[in-house]
Amino acid sequence: MTGVQLRNLGIRYGQVEVLKGIDLDIPASEFIVLLGPSGCGKSTLLNAIAGLQDVAEGQILIGGHDMTSVEPKNRGIAMVFQSYALYPRMSVRGNLSFGLKVAKVAKPEIEKRVAHVAKMLQIEPLLDRKPSELSGGQRQRVAIGRAVVRDAGVFLFDEPLSNLDAQLRSDLRVEIKRLHQRLKSTMIYVTHDQIEAMTLADRIVVMKDRIIQQQGTPDEIYNKPANTFVARFVGSPAMNFLEGTVRNGEAIVDGEALRIASALSSPLAEGSKVIVGVRPEDLVVHADEAAPGLAVEIDVVEPMGSEKLVWCKRGSIGMSAKTPSSAKVKSGDKVRLGLSEDKLHIFDAETGKRL
Repeated sequence: MTGVQLRNLGIRYGQVEVLKGIDLDIPASEFIVLLGPSGCGKSTLLNAIAGLQDVAEGQILIGGHDMTSVEPKNRGIAMVFQSYALYPRMSVRGNLSFGLKVAKVAKPEIEKRVAHVAKMLQIEPLLDRKPSELSGGQRQRVAIGRAVVRDAGVFLFDEPLSNLDAQLRSDLRVEIKRLHQRLKSTMIYVTHDQIEAMTLADRIVVMKDRIIQQQGTPDEIYNKPANTFVARFVGSPAMNFLEGTVRNGEAIVDGEALRIASALSSPLAEGSKVIVGVRPEDLVVHADEAAPGLAVEIDVVEPMGSEKLVWCKRGSIGMSAKTPSSAKVKSGDKVRLGLSEDKLHIFDAETGKRL
């Protein structure tokens, strides 16, 4: 069992600061996902843990040992890249065993590990094929197997599913989850896909602008986002945002008074500028125009099978709501969006931080 600790980690390219003051504790056997948009530094952070990226300051501890300046091969990690990076002239068996041969592992042990991993990842029938004879999903299974066969203490995944189609991504997400449950190893996974993050992670670390914005369980990240960026980035469709001003303990939003007291950790001063957030699934679409809520006009209806996604307009404000698939709604309908006070998220309009 191997944990990873990052202490005040900083990375620079010349005078450009890429990561700043990263502090992160990853307990042994945890599955942690680094989530964020392109350019936020998540892959750079993963490469630093792997030893593929020099750090300007701070420490990287793996298994309690300082590995900041240690060569990648001596860190006890295994990495799966976005590209499969398989040896094209070797069979699947050769790709799986190559690293073990270089490490001078005994032949019987190599055969045992390869057989075990092939069975675990359901690639036993593929062992004698070349990478060119495999589908994308099969190649990625082999790439994962090549990492797993090393029996490392820490596994690093750099967007391993991004080159696959939707169905394969879904299938391999389940396989990776099962793999973690079997191995109980520490896994650090980089993605910009919130679905991958929410379904795989024990804990999510949301990154933006070189720093960690929030870390927590998927439930914490989704239900109590630390700021408007996290609230917008996690959730599909994104959280709706309405600008308001506090008056008599209510937020006045576009002329409508919304009760917000129970959504606040402490009372706000009169005149405070706030952003009221509400998830699409927490809005109720009322066909009765006399019903309580915000008056809107339906712009677009997207049938999604089990539900409908309703895109609405209120003047220049766009909002989205989810309704049951049986709801009788269509473009051009004038409806009301009901908001429940206990489902609101309140943020500071200036800083974007949760209030």
